[in-house]
Amino acid sequence: MTFSGPLFVIGTLLATAALLQLLRRWTHLMAWLALGAAAGVSTLIALTPLGQSVSLGPVTVNMGAPLSVWGRLLVIEPVDRLPIMFIGYTAAMLFLVAWRLLPHSNFFPSGLAAVAMLMGAMMVQQVVFAALLIEIAALLTLFPLQEPLVDARGNIYGGKAKGGLQYLVYATLALPGLMITQLLLEQYAIFPGDVGLLESATILLGLSLAILLGAVPFQSWLSSVAMDGSPPVVTFLFTVNVGTVWFLLLAYLQNYRWLSDQAAFGSLFTSLGLLMMVLGGALAASQRRLGRMVGYATLVDNGAMFVALGARQTAGLALTLVILMARPLALGLMTLGLDGLRRLGGGEDQIDDLTGAAWVAPWRTLAFMIGGIAMAGFPLSLGFAARWGLYRLIAETNLFQATIALLGSAGVMMGLVSSARMLLAPVPAQRRFVSVPEDPVVLVLILLLVGGILFLGVFPQLASQVALQTAQGFTFFTQ
Repeated sequence: MTFSGPLFVIGTLLATAALLQLLRRWTHLMAWLALGAAAGVSTLIALTPLGQSVSLGPVTVNMGAPLSVWGRLLVIEPVDRLPIMFIGYTAAMLFLVAWRLLPHSNFFPSGLAAVAMLMGAMMVQQVVFAALLIEIAALLTLFPLQEPLVDARGNIYGGKAKGGLQYLVYATLALPGLMITQLLLEQYAIFPGDVGLLESATILLGLSLAILLGAVPFQSWLSSVAMDGSPPVVTFLFTVNVGTVWFLLLAYLQNYRWLSDQAAFGSLFTSLGLLMMVLGGALAASQRRLGRMVGYATLVDNGAMFVALGARQTAGLALTLVILMARPLALGLMTLGLDGLRRLGGGEDQIDDLTGAAWVAPWRTLAFMIGGIAMAGFPLSLGFAARWGLYRLIAETNLFQATIALLGSAGVMMGLVSSARMLLAPVPAQRRFVSVPEDPVVLVLILLLVGGILFLGVFPQLASQVALQTAQGFTFFTQ
């Protein structure tokens, strides 16, 4: 029996997700099945030439064959490989983390179903349907995002729906704009002389993508989600969901070249990115809640990607991809530390309530700090190599903008230093933390993530070469 690549990939993930719903009592089995499915289809796409078929026992898969669903075409193209691999491998890593942190969680089946939707968004030819699949993935992510957790004393905390619902509202608000944009673009193809259609499409597209990416002034959902949600699921949303939106933006720029050809494109993206970096850095520097700091660090990271795209060069596009590739390790480590500190503080992440926590939970504190340093783009991390390349790129034309971008990153670092002072302070006499032995598997995960960050920080060319090759597959920038 022969299947097309899209049918096999999406069908395998959805079938496994349905099976996981029946295995909720067995966390170990759920985690490893979810991990195997996400990593397996990603590896198959990475190793299989798109023009050839691969035999998997009684099943033959033709990766390059298209799939038609109600007249909508899904096909895996060479430029889709990195996005699909990014989605699959990042999700697999987070399923491994959630194995020890989220027992009996709905995250495994819902997350795997969301992975199927997001991979489908990368394969579908009509961009508006890609946005619809991203909306479905947002809805699937909502359920595990607000699951209650257990602190070090065995008390249940969390389970707040505010952040998840706010994210869903913003994602829903962005969908009509993308749909109307598609209609306007079709009208413009018929009436190319109508400049008003072009201007309206540009405004709606920019507004919709700004909402989905948490750009200023729509950034409030980033901090709300990071504050209320379960840390592994927050990382999934900020890396897999938001990462897919970034790839969707690149698909729009590739399909509609006139977007990047407009004179205001570079200045608009650069100005928006710098505003996000400055605002995120200022908020992070003054923040007293560790969860919100995760959201603001992500805001700065998104801003850096906007600035890189605003350079209107292939090198800037490659830097955007490197920043995105660096995020899962950094943010995964940061939220892994946040999870332990929250459990120690009875579900609270106010830094005043965690004074001296580093002496009780040193590994979780180390994870939060190293992950935060990597998110801020400081040595030694892949994020530093990407940010340093960004500063050099924009300094060639505007040294002031490069300084502003650096100050935004420094704001995140200032927030981390302020938090470290409180975490490393002596434990107050009136506070008694419950000391719980650290899970050995969690310690191994922390060491692996730290090792991955340091290794890619020393050898950033391993990621930059992949990013540059992918960037060269996009043709909307010619420099």
